[in-house]
Amino acid sequence: MTTRGFLGATTAENTSESILQATQELLQALQAANDFAPDDLAAIWFTATPDLTAAFPARAAC
Repeated sequence: MTTRGFLGATTAENTSESILQATQELLQALQAANDFAPDDLAAIWFTATPDLTAAFPARAAC
C-alpha cells in the first residue's frame, strides 16, 4: 500500500501534559485508522496555534 499523506487535528489545553497527550492520541488514532508502521513515515509536520506555548507537539512523537 502506498500512502501519500495523512491529515489530523486535535485540541488541547495550554499545559505540557495536555498538548503531549492529545498529540499522542492523535498519532495513535491515525496509525490505527490507516494501518501504517511508524518506520513507514518519511516526515511529520507539526503545527500549533499561537495560544499553545507550554510544549511543542513534536515532542510527543519521540
